[in-house]
Amino acid sequence: MGPLQALVAMLPQLFAVFLGLFGSLLSMAYWRDKARQHIKPLLALGLAALAVLWATADHRQAVVATPTPRPVTVTNQSWISFRGDLSGGGVGSIGSQPFGGKPKIQWMHLDKDGSDYLSSPVAINDRVYIGAALLTQVRAAGSIECIDAHDGHLLWRSLTRHPVFSSPIAAGGRVFCGEGLHENDDCKMYCLDASTGKTIWTASTHGHAEGTPTLHQGRLIFSAGGDGFYCVEEKTGTQIWHSRCGHCDSSAAVGGGRVFLGTAYGDNAAVCLDFKSGKLLWKVPQNLPVWGHPALAQERVFFGLGNGTFGEGAIKPAGAVVSLEAASGRPIWRQNLPDSVNTSLCVTGSELLCGCRDGYVYCLSAQDGSQRWKAFCGNPVLSSLVIQGDTVLAAGGDGRLHALDRSNGRERWAYLVSDVPCEASPMLNSGFLYLGGGSSVTCLSQ
Repeated sequence: MGPLQALVAMLPQLFAVFLGLFGSLLSMAYWRDKARQHIKPLLALGLAALAVLWATADHRQAVVATPTPRPVTVTNQSWISFRGDLSGGGVGSIGSQPFGGKPKIQWMHLDKDGSDYLSSPVAINDRVYIGAALLTQVRAAGSIECIDAHDGHLLWRSLTRHPVFSSPIAAGGRVFCGEGLHENDDCKMYCLDASTGKTIWTASTHGHAEGTPTLHQGRLIFSAGGDGFYCVEEKTGTQIWHSRCGHCDSSAAVGGGRVFLGTAYGDNAAVCLDFKSGKLLWKVPQNLPVWGHPALAQERVFFGLGNGTFGEGAIKPAGAVVSLEAASGRPIWRQNLPDSVNTSLCVTGSELLCGCRDGYVYCLSAQDGSQRWKAFCGNPVLSSLVIQGDTVLAAGGDGRLHALDRSNGRERWAYLVSDVPCEASPMLNSGFLYLGGGSSVTCLSQ
């Protein structure tokens, strides 16, 4: 938060304090006489203060249950983690319909307030759920939104106090999403009605909920920055456990009764917690921050490391992918990379794929970490990958969607979708690809 944003956020409280002091002074006869003598300047000052408050106020309106001319198809689709899979190694897609040919724009939704879509969209049941961040010189706020998947018009919008970086998940008629950027504290996790956007419950933290939550066995688990990691009841938001395991901004991988996550900001480690109790099972220190979404496969857990944040690179960049034994945390292999791995890790069969801040997508052997191929997709690659059949889709730092041959990394085509770097991760559902970037959400089709 910049100094001006901080000042604007304090204006209502400062104005209230001023009114209180002014009222106290008016209780004295001397100051009442002085006020009468200078009534016009005081009125002008008061009107100016009200004008400043109005100009800096958040004038956005929540949108609740906007009717749609097209009935929503009710299916059993759900999205319970960042890339759709509890293991963390999900490929970001639903359905098996291929997306191999060069795409075209089906629709584009533009935010009329100029918010940035840093969040990754979740497209299920004919609706697209996404978080937005309104960042101006005087204000930082956010929203969680629902867009019609057929034509891109806004169905509902729920306002949040802080910008939304977290990507939503959706299941059982509910949407779950956190708020806050790194500089925000006292942020909340939201549970909203998927049809109307009305708030069902909120869970408060003393940190920021940047990481996407994970839903499993009636529990919602999520990171809270410097406040560690939380587990709450899905139905009520009541806290079950809270682990102060370190500064955690990552989403979690879940399997075998364990929760796997990464920590950073001086306490760099790969961490494993007990799912039921939150008890620390093991913690393996790393020489670099552990940012990205870990992946669990074949009794191994994989973590991406790096000294560059999502917002900026390091002066002397360094990164790596490590493989640890899931039960004990014992190191198995490490593959150093030129820069940070801030994306999730996709594990498919014997392959592990990830994006890197150096602008390349890497394909590594899940067995020993050896590099099979790499492909340049624009610097940096912060967006997680979509894998469909023999095609890898990467939204790059050049604003393009790159289609790569999964066997060798050769580019089949590239399609310009944004005039700014793609940071949010795309999602594919039944042949339609949804991607947020800048102030727009785009739906691509074949």
